[in-house]
Amino acid sequence: MEDPYYDLVLAMLTLAIAAVLLVAGGLYLITKPDPPAVAPVPPIVTSSLMSK
Repeated sequence: MEDPYYDLVLAMLTLAIAAVLLVAGGLYLITKPDPPAVAPVPPIVTSSLMSK
């Protein structure tokens, strides 16, 4: 005979895993370091001296 609480236990386990993953993701987003500052890209200089 199948356990009548099998679906309930499975749903509770799924919710517990989802909660742990959400908390871990939130902690990661809060504690991740800021990206390093990058220097601005120098402008590309195009010359029209050769075209007539």
